[in-house]
Amino acid sequence: MLRTLIIGGDYNDVKELERLFQQTGRYVLLRATPDYPSGVDLERLLRAYAPEVVFLCTDRLKEALTVQSRIEKLVRGLPVVAFGWDARPEVLLELMKAGVRDFLPLPFNSQQLIQLATRLEEQISQNPFHVEATDLLFTFLPAKPGVGTTTIAVNLSICLAQQPGMRVLLLDFDLNTGMIAFMLQLGNMHSVIDALEMAERLDDELWSQLVSRIENLDVLPSGRGNIGRRIEPPQILNMLKYARRNYTVICADLSGNMEKYSIELMQESKKIFLVTTPEIAPLHLARERLLLLHNLDLADRVHLIVNRWTKRSVIGLNQIEELLELPVFAVFPNDYQEVHEAVSSGRPVSLDSELGKAFRQVAQKIAQAAGAEPSRPAEASQPKKRFLDTFSILPTKLMTKR
Repeated sequence: MLRTLIIGGDYNDVKELERLFQQTGRYVLLRATPDYPSGVDLERLLRAYAPEVVFLCTDRLKEALTVQSRIEKLVRGLPVVAFGWDARPEVLLELMKAGVRDFLPLPFNSQQLIQLATRLEEQISQNPFHVEATDLLFTFLPAKPGVGTTTIAVNLSICLAQQPGMRVLLLDFDLNTGMIAFMLQLGNMHSVIDALEMAERLDDELWSQLVSRIENLDVLPSGRGNIGRRIEPPQILNMLKYARRNYTVICADLSGNMEKYSIELMQESKKIFLVTTPEIAPLHLARERLLLLHNLDLADRVHLIVNRWTKRSVIGLNQIEELLELPVFAVFPNDYQEVHEAVSSGRPVSLDSELGKAFRQVAQKIAQAAGAEPSRPAEASQPKKRFLDTFSILPTKLMTKR
């Protein structure tokens, strides 16, 4: 079914259109708004719902044309179907000049909508359009429990959120013993499980009720009592699809137990940060992790982080790189006292501390490498059409405003 937005229109007309959507079974209505949003509001609407077609009422023609122009700039190639009571040639000409290809005169009938759906589906398959979405999903994988992965994920996420132009989301996917809510003293709140259960119907309003805000960072903790919770891949993919459209960077803290959903997240990741400490046991388990990731064809995404490093560490960084056959991406100094004080007060590590400075430097390194911009897929080439070929009217009989 075609994911559909309705913009503008009389209440009764919109209700009739919604009824016919359900009757034909070819459209799913995501949202209907009586207003003609512009600027940030329209961009947010398109980003949140990612429609495949927009039905745009032309009863207020000037406002409708403004919305159409903005849609074309935001999502080039997104099909827009105009509808209204006024089908005079001068109105159709203005819509044609604005790039609108289809006009649906009122009153509606189901056969028109079925024919339109068939044509739109063919158009989309031949000339797909693209909504901006980030590919910057970073997962944090511990070599073993207790190496400080959550501390790193939390503080790097907060530092990333302070970088210019970055919108950052932190997800706690350690569903057994997730500590992010405790570390940040979030209290009672919704969890990543709630978001997964609602993944198919996420929008801005619902999402704002789910996430917690810490400084400039949005957080979805793991919640309570989720041991052994079954998570299906479509739930993760649908939630990530929404998050990718709305954030610059997504960080996910994993348990290290290599659950099916953890592997799914790593397969969607741009980078996998494998965290270890300079000790024999975690380094041994880090090798095991790397072997498994190699078998999953994920080894090229792994970046090594060494935590709790001191100059007195028995195993040197060169030895770690030799042992794991992987260069060290980042090193964080050992500072139990600062981490203890930060967790006790529910705040991030102080940026004035040596550990805090290291977090900020690594965040800047990640941000620079990422470019801090959502990926923009190349636009699909479209065949040239004659001017009159780009506009269709359903039906061919013109109707005047009642």
